[in-house]
Amino acid sequence: MGIVRFFRPGAHVRALPLLAAGLLLMTACERFDAGADTPSPALVTALQRGVNLSHWWTGPAPNPVIRSRHALEAADLAGIREAGFTHVRLPVDPVRVFEAERPGVLRGSEIARLKRDIAAVMDAGLAIIVVMQMDSEAKKRLFASGGAVDVFASQWAQLARGLSDVPEDRLALEVLNEPETENPWAWGRLQRGLVETIREAAPDHSIIVTGAHFSDPTDLTMLAPLPDGNVIYGFHFYTPHNFTHQGASWGWDMWRRMRDLPFPSSPDAVKAAAAKADAGARSHVEHYGQQRWDTGKLRTRIQMVKQWAGRHGVTAQCTEFGVIELASPADRERWLGDSRRLIEEAGFGWTVWDYAGEFSITRTQAGAQVFDPSMLDALGL
Repeated sequence: MGIVRFFRPGAHVRALPLLAAGLLLMTACERFDAGADTPSPALVTALQRGVNLSHWWTGPAPNPVIRSRHALEAADLAGIREAGFTHVRLPVDPVRVFEAERPGVLRGSEIARLKRDIAAVMDAGLAIIVVMQMDSEAKKRLFASGGAVDVFASQWAQLARGLSDVPEDRLALEVLNEPETENPWAWGRLQRGLVETIREAAPDHSIIVTGAHFSDPTDLTMLAPLPDGNVIYGFHFYTPHNFTHQGASWGWDMWRRMRDLPFPSSPDAVKAAAAKADAGARSHVEHYGQQRWDTGKLRTRIQMVKQWAGRHGVTAQCTEFGVIELASPADRERWLGDSRRLIEEAGFGWTVWDYAGEFSITRTQAGAQVFDPSMLDALGL
């Protein structure tokens, strides 16, 4: 088949009525050559409890002198397995493994180092999800430039081919972390082309696909299932975002202006937070209280995915969920525990965000990362 040239989303497609765009999507699905396999049962079992390893293979290359808390060694990986996790999810930025001036050219030394790190993960008794992650501007170019799409397809073909000798019951390949586009039809068409490219290079490995935008439950339910049977459908769960992202220095400006939001929420529960909020953020804090977020309301979002997956007979996985460290420790533990139980209740595996970083479930102690016992308790470990 070779590297396919993909549909390039443009104004003529965005102008289609929703029904017509949906028909276009389904017609494209019918042209997709269906795969005969299903995800490996051993892999699905290994994906039951996991943790994300952000920034190990994204951002600047590791400093050879000063060790980053994001760059893991054998002892760190052994500690993850001993804590009760069965897999990790590793975001990989293409700029780390492809040449900067020639982004379609794989850097042999870097793919070799990536494979050594993947081997170390498996030596620790863990399975691994490798997911492409790029910055927001690079994602935007995928929906604005056919050349950017062709480069990304070439990168995936080379990376998947380079990892195709890793046992398929220990490795899953995820197309892209949070596409960010709000156009589900454009993303669905683009993603299907990338799946075809990955499938040719790695015929036996499970591929994880997601919905558009930030891969929330609603985003996934708008995705037309692929005929390829060896696919896992991933979603992220950070609902309600005003709680899980309070104080965040990125994303929506109001988040950085919200602090001390509780979970569950009610008008009475948010009074203290509303009193401390500035005039612009106060109404958003009060609205969060009026929404009355609790375990039951979270369940409706998870059940939405369960019903969608059941209707289509597919395997689903929560590839990210978590709460920023700026939230109250007690409320953070409560939300994390409730969400983890609801995800398991629905029959899905999960991958918590994050090992280290602003959503960290570890803390630095004597220069090493150690798990926060309260976070492990919330995760049932």
